[in-house]
Amino acid sequence: MPHTQRITRATFRILGRTAPPLALTLGAATYWRVGPPAPVRLADRPVHDSARRGSLAHHPTFRSGPAAGADQRGPGRTVPVATYMWGDPCAPAVLLVHGWRSRASAFGRIVEDLTGAGLRVVAYDAPAHGASGGRHRSGLDDLDIIRRLSDAEDAPWAAVVGHSLGVLAAGVALHEGVRAERFTGISGLTSVRAATDGFVRAAGIPWDLRDRFATTVQRYGLPGHPGVYERFDLLARAVPAQVPTLWVHDAGDRMNPHVLSERLHDAHAASSELFTTTGLGHNKILGDPAVRTRILDHLAAPASA
Repeated sequence: MPHTQRITRATFRILGRTAPPLALTLGAATYWRVGPPAPVRLADRPVHDSARRGSLAHHPTFRSGPAAGADQRGPGRTVPVATYMWGDPCAPAVLLVHGWRSRASAFGRIVEDLTGAGLRVVAYDAPAHGASGGRHRSGLDDLDIIRRLSDAEDAPWAAVVGHSLGVLAAGVALHEGVRAERFTGISGLTSVRAATDGFVRAAGIPWDLRDRFATTVQRYGLPGHPGVYERFDLLARAVPAQVPTLWVHDAGDRMNPHVLSERLHDAHAASSELFTTTGLGHNKILGDPAVRTRILDHLAAPASA
């Protein structure tokens, strides 16, 4: 464990015992902090540069501070969201939704596979990620952007592919009516609760503060959305059964444990498959040849499969 991470864990552990309100507030502020955008990897640069680019004016959902009872976004405040498109403009479209501290170009190898199969690919950099503006991101932001991109399509998505946090946002969008013929979730989260629980463990916040931390996180960033924990739960609010789903997860994923996709598969048992890899972790899985082949096979499988 890096030295700075050990210090952070020790600090939260001590504050959690001696000054719980301070630990919760500092933890919530840290939880919402995205950090500097990830750069485009050299291997993904050709795909990134070849995209047809656009932009959406997005109203962010984050409201800074634990006492933010009124809408603090300001009248008409927007941030630009970068969008990308590859492939034949008339071809069936696949939507890609990236994860936390990632960007659309992280799907570079998958974009090449999909366009090579005659599909059109649509993606975006979430707020505070990649080339998009803003400082924060929540699943509510992704829901709004996914709906707007979906409304611009003349037909359902041929498929939606999500990675990490993008799996949760895309899955909820499908549950709430966004139409797609297929869904693939890579290294996915089951719920917002799973995300905050993971943060509590990683940060060293005492586990007995778990429920209070979840409440603080919501009040700190999304005070106008009290039902966000219930809404963002793919175990209780599943992807529609008529959408064949492929879950892909590495057995050694340290960011999102493999058991999360096991639970997702169980919750979608009648309509999903689980494909497990080893040795790829959380991010390398996106470029693995076997994973890419499995995604293409899933898209090409008969509708009754």
